[in-house]
Amino acid sequence: MKTLLSLFDYSGIWSEPYKKAGWIVYQWDIKISELMDINSIQLAETALELFEDVDGILAATPCTDFSNSGAQYWPIKDLDGRTEESVKLVGQVEKLADLFTPTDPDFEGDFFWSMENPVGRIPKLFPHFDKPYYFNPCDFAGYLNITNSEYNELDRIRRKDGKDVTPEEIQFVIKNEAYTKKTGLWGSFNRGLVKKPVEPVRVCKQGSPIQTYGGKSDRTKELRSMTPLGFSIAFFNANH
Repeated sequence: MKTLLSLFDYSGIWSEPYKKAGWIVYQWDIKISELMDINSIQLAETALELFEDVDGILAATPCTDFSNSGAQYWPIKDLDGRTEESVKLVGQVEKLADLFTPTDPDFEGDFFWSMENPVGRIPKLFPHFDKPYYFNPCDFAGYLNITNSEYNELDRIRRKDGKDVTPEEIQFVIKNEAYTKKTGLWGSFNRGLVKKPVEPVRVCKQGSPIQTYGGKSDRTKELRSMTPLGFSIAFFNANH
């Protein structure tokens, strides 16, 4: 039986296909419990005691201090320590990946680790990372088994070209993941994800429904950062 360590995984969407396949999944997020603070995993012995062995690591690291959408706040965050704290989170992900990467030459498994974040300054802050794998939710929306009537409804909304789109129509587009939100993956994983694209639908002037989420509440941030299910399925198919 294989084991997955899924970090910053409050929604559980990225790890869901692994659970359905019978993997042991440690869904680790401080929002679930204060005991699940990744910064509390200080020593190799601690991680080994907690998880014993791990076949894969997913990390949906908080993007607030990295994403281009908040670039105007980077200078003040660099000064007040918020950037430093977020960098430490990425560092913890790297340490765990290094800890569980098999060193036995006879190891026959397919250990992988992957960290997700929107387009931003991850490449600048972590120049040693390999070139990211970029995707949009609509690239994998076909995995959701959208019906013909739902496709027709998406086409109807698409013809509006972002004008006078109702909140209900926006939620319909989100539900069917027919939207763009360019996101990068870093780490060591199989990048051969099979795409099943659906043409994205513009729902506002900027295009993506993510642009319609206003406010600074934790719930709003969760909605903006929700992992697309179609992508999760494609990622699992390529990495299990």
